[in-house]
Amino acid sequence: MKILSSILALALIVMGVFLYNSKQNEQDLQNNLRNQYTSRMTDASEKMSELQKSIQSATVFSDKAAQAEPLEDIWRLSSEIKDDIASLPLDRDFSNEWMNYLGRLGDYAKLRSEDKVPEEQWLKVTNNVAKNLDEFSYEWQNASTELLASQQSFQKWQKDVKAEKPSKKWTALSSTVKGYSESDFPLTASESDDLKKKELKSIVDKPVTKQYVEKTMKEMFPKFKNAKLVTTSSKKGAAYPFYHIQFNEGIRTGYTDYTKKGGHLLSVLIERPIGKDRIPPEQIKEKAERAVKSFGFDDVELVETRENHLVWHVVFVRLNPTNKARIYADAIQMKLAKDDGEILGVNTMEYIQKETLPDQKQIPIKWDDYFTEQVTIEKERLAYTENETLQQRLCYELILLKDTDTQSHTFRILIDTETHEVLKSEILY
Repeated sequence: MKILSSILALALIVMGVFLYNSKQNEQDLQNNLRNQYTSRMTDASEKMSELQKSIQSATVFSDKAAQAEPLEDIWRLSSEIKDDIASLPLDRDFSNEWMNYLGRLGDYAKLRSEDKVPEEQWLKVTNNVAKNLDEFSYEWQNASTELLASQQSFQKWQKDVKAEKPSKKWTALSSTVKGYSESDFPLTASESDDLKKKELKSIVDKPVTKQYVEKTMKEMFPKFKNAKLVTTSSKKGAAYPFYHIQFNEGIRTGYTDYTKKGGHLLSVLIERPIGKDRIPPEQIKEKAERAVKSFGFDDVELVETRENHLVWHVVFVRLNPTNKARIYADAIQMKLAKDDGEILGVNTMEYIQKETLPDQKQIPIKWDDYFTEQVTIEKERLAYTENETLQQRLCYELILLKDTDTQSHTFRILIDTETHEVLKSEILY
């Protein structure tokens, strides 16, 4: 009995030591995290002061060489502060707004350094930015002091960040930065069009009923004609109204989304076990092409296939009916099972958004003068892609082979048909 009591006592002592050490280790970890967060927030504050000075310096010089360094500093510091903010557990709305503002500021400085922003416009914008950042720095210091207060525990910091109703200081800060974005960097016509597409504002079809999309879903996916469906509407405040249909049939479970306007298929996701059988890639492509046409998408072309150990990912893009150019921004992504080619996923969001295409000249290029003697053009076609201002541009899309004595590479290059600017260049393999 005495031996048993001694063993129990010893076990309690060991357990107590273990719990104490665990608690101490947890506290040490929290202290380390708090120290890291404090350091990153302090760095962000210091870089913000440097950013203000760089903006002021960039508005002093009209000489391009003298302006180069402050413009580079604006771009660099904007990026570094974004990294600092991304690593901090701050109010999400504020982080998103502030990182968006910094991104636009950095991009604007980059465009100015490339002479793509006139001096008059640059001065107008940066004078506003300088004034707003001066005011913002006081609000930032006020809000960050709240988190850096020595008496505040790490648990309280986390609780404040995760709270449904964040601190009024951070809410106010988020609204302030959002206001700065709208005034300092108003949306260009291209960005405004891009936003409208993301919100599916171009859809003018009449609203359809829940029964209509359920019937459409069973016609598109006959395997689920007897499935039990649960259909709900998108929440208030969603970017666009849609129906969300959940279903279950045997080993398969998943969902589909349809727009309320017109009942257009937005997305499909089906989960089921994947067998060990494997069908050849050619059959996968055939099944994908039959499926995409059965869904009513008859103006597309298959442009890409990728695989992992369970599924194939297939991409289609819309073809412009007038010149058959590929519109890469109007894409449909599909996922097919490797065992039998069953459609397990569809995403048509980009296809539905439908880009507005320019009326653009096609000025021929003498490729022999454009490329070196090492280059052979394997394939040439027309395609649309966006430039840095989000405008769709018609391009000559070239697949090139560069062959030397030591190595060879295949390139994909897109060149604007009117300006002859290279919009994209990548090594395929």
